[in-house]
Amino acid sequence: MAFSIEHVTVRVRDLEASVDYYQRMFGAQVILRRNLAGGKKIVFLRIGESMLELIAFGPANEPVDSREHYGVHHIGIKTDNFDATYKDLKAKGAEFLGEPFEPTPGIHLVFLRDLNGAVIELAQRDPKVFQEAINKGEVSW
Repeated sequence: MAFSIEHVTVRVRDLEASVDYYQRMFGAQVILRRNLAGGKKIVFLRIGESMLELIAFGPANEPVDSREHYGVHHIGIKTDNFDATYKDLKAKGAEFLGEPFEPTPGIHLVFLRDLNGAVIELAQRDPKVFQEAINKGEVSW
C-alpha cells in the first residue's frame, strides 16, 4: 500500500479573504467551490502539486462552538488500496469516526483520529472520475 498526504483542510473565519490570501501569497488556483447544507462552504486550492481545502461553517466572524476551532481541521491521506488499508488500520485498532462512505462514485472516504486526537481523512479517489465530477460541479461531501 502506498500513501501520500493528499490535502490539508483549514477551517477559516472568512472564506473569500482566505482564498485571496493564498492566491496572492502562494499563487494558489481555485479548483473547486461548493456550498453545502447548513451554510458550510468549501474551496479546494491547488498550490504546486498539493491541495489545500479551506472550509467555513457559517457566516464570517461567527463565534465558534467550544468543541470546534479555527486552523487545521484535518489531514487528508491518500491510499492506493482503500479496502485493504481500512482493514489493516481497523486490525491495528484505529479510532474511526464512522463507517467508510462513497460521497461521489469513485471517491472512498473514512475519518479517524490519531493518538493525539487529530482528525485524518483516509481517501482513495479515481483521478478521472474525480476530475470529471469537479468539472461538472457534482462533487459532494
